[in-house]
Amino acid sequence: MHEHIGGHRLGDVEFVAAFDVDSTKVGQDLSEAIHAGRTAAVRHVVVPHQGMTVQAGPLLDGLDGTLGTVVSPHAEVSGASVTSLAAAMAEARPDLVVCLLPTGSTEAVTAYARASAEAGAGFINATPEPVANSTELAALFTERGVVLLGDDLRSHLGATTLHTALIELFQSRGVEVKDNYQLNVGGNTDFLNLSDPARSRSKQLSKRKALANAGIDSREVAAGPNGFVKHLGDRKVGFLRIEGESIIGAPVSMEVRLEVEDSPNAAAVLANAVRVAHCAARQGMVGVIDPVCAFLFKSPKSGAKESTALHDFQAFVRKSGEHDARQAADGRE
Repeated sequence: MHEHIGGHRLGDVEFVAAFDVDSTKVGQDLSEAIHAGRTAAVRHVVVPHQGMTVQAGPLLDGLDGTLGTVVSPHAEVSGASVTSLAAAMAEARPDLVVCLLPTGSTEAVTAYARASAEAGAGFINATPEPVANSTELAALFTERGVVLLGDDLRSHLGATTLHTALIELFQSRGVEVKDNYQLNVGGNTDFLNLSDPARSRSKQLSKRKALANAGIDSREVAAGPNGFVKHLGDRKVGFLRIEGESIIGAPVSMEVRLEVEDSPNAAAVLANAVRVAHCAARQGMVGVIDPVCAFLFKSPKSGAKESTALHDFQAFVRKSGEHDARQAADGRE
């Protein structure tokens, strides 16, 4: 969406540390680890050697359920703890930590969030597990003076974004939404993990919250994920149906099939999230950055309709550019 945010291009982002529990990834250079093990992601680019080895993180509940049947933990994870994780982060001195742990890993996500705060690094929670929505954790980041973005990363153009945009369209024309659903299937390890009902609960709650923020009663709405289809690989297929009533109760309905490549759909949003988080930190902001979260995440602490969320995000980017321009002018003076 933006080549520059706060003066930064995406190429200005540098990786300083990486953590995993997968035996095929720990100990590998980051450039090799991202393609190791059971991954369905398509190789779009050749990643140069990073000179940085993936470290073992604490396992906790990271591989509970179906995911544990296809991923074997590295031997070193038994010695990893929140304390060692925080020490490794403090040594690497990251500005920001991006959390992409599996859905349902509540203990592990909380551990990474605490370690990030203790290391004085901002945190971007791409998972549905509550961090920005946790009063305790949000207060911790405010206390430590670092930024927090979350929860549950939206896709750049995914089923939830399309669904909420269509609901807003119905409402803008005076059509009352009476019923709707969103069904999603995919073939990567994310969907394999989500095929376990015990692991997918937080994702379903997150999706319903996004629909509620769009202005409908979503308590009984079926909103995926709904199945693992290995054949699809990294493709995600979403099926949407919206039913409404127009003038004099005339029925209106719409059905849509959306197919996207899942991994790049997340990368596009992270490209925005990392840079706006850094901009917020440079401006002295701490804790949850509400003006950008409604656009970047499905389950932000403070939700908004699609158009409002986009407006607030673009306004933040614009003001960040103006802030940097003033800082540069002051420096020249």
